Amino acid sequence: MYIKYCLFGLLLAGSSSLCYAQNLLNLTDWNTGAGSAGMFNQNGQTIENTREWGVGPHANRVVLWKASPEGNANGDGGWDSNPVAIDYKKMYRSSVWIKKTNSRDGTTYFGCVAVAGLDNVPDNNPYFWQGDLPVLDRWYLLVGYIHAADDPSTQHFGAIYDGTTGEKVIDMVDFKFLPGSWHTNHRTYLYYDPNTNDRQYFYAPRLEVVDGNEPTIEALLSINKGQSEVAYFSGKVGIRTNNPREYDLAVNGKIRSQEVKVEAANWPDYVFKPQYKLQSLEGLENHIKQYGHLPDIPKAEIAEKEGISLGEMNKLLLKKVEELTLYMIEANKQISKQAEQIKRLQSNVNPIK
Repeated sequence: MYIKYCLFGLLLAGSSSLCYAQNLLNLTDWNTGAGSAGMFNQNGQTIENTREWGVGPHANRVVLWKASPEGNANGDGGWDSNPVAIDYKKMYRSSVWIKKTNSRDGTTYFGCVAVAGLDNVPDNNPYFWQGDLPVLDRWYLLVGYIHAADDPSTQHFGAIYDGTTGEKVIDMVDFKFLPGSWHTNHRTYLYYDPNTNDRQYFYAPRLEVVDGNEPTIEALLSINKGQSEVAYFSGKVGIRTNNPREYDLAVNGKIRSQEVKVEAANWPDYVFKPQYKLQSLEGLENHIKQYGHLPDIPKAEIAEKEGISLGEMNKLLLKKVEELTLYMIEANKQISKQAEQIKRLQSNVNPIK
């Protein structure tokens, strides 16, 4: 049975990153403050690197990393992450949101480490892209790819996407791992900016394996269409859990909603069909004595351990209600028949008096 849950009002404001599974970057320490944070090591001076509440690319309030040039026109904000362990036989994707304000002074960089070009030549200072973003005061999503070491492809997939329109506006350079590589990192900066009025904002850095479970570009962009806000997730989502297992959405906590709609097939109206064989009450009693629960209903231990499917359980409960209705109808017929028999017996007894 295919089950679809219509969940509305999922609030992500206040998170330092969209709540997707798979991100290999630890954002636990992405909190308001200055300088380095957790695995993210500041580029430039501490006063050039602050984290503060602001409006993110999806129009919600989030914690942004702000680069504020001090005027020395060298490293002016951003970070190098700690090394991240990788499998060189797999493809990885690196991404980050960036917005520049005030002027086009300085240069934006987005890169990685310990890789080679797609021509297999090692690159000691690899950048997916460096330059100026197309429009000031607008969010852009930068997405870079690192191919597996044995990938013969020379096609570049990396690009910069307009956060307002979702359009690809700039192509970027891809890299590949060298055989035996064990790590890379996530790094992005503002460099060579002498303008102390400039600001560059960073948000939601990600590094993940490309295996079909990663969110699509459309999901990362989460472009709002029409009058309603829609967040699309192509991969599995875990809220307060790192292991969604086989579930598309796993929540380790409580959910409050005005409505949950479950799509169900094979609704048990078949119980009322003439050909349906209703178990005898004697057989039902024997089943209960032997197993301790109704037929088709899971045992308590299984329900407590594995949980229950709302759609399937509602079907089973309705089936039992319909079967109970048939038992009651049959019992009512027997009661009516017995009442008629009693009435006839009474009529036969009265003349004797």
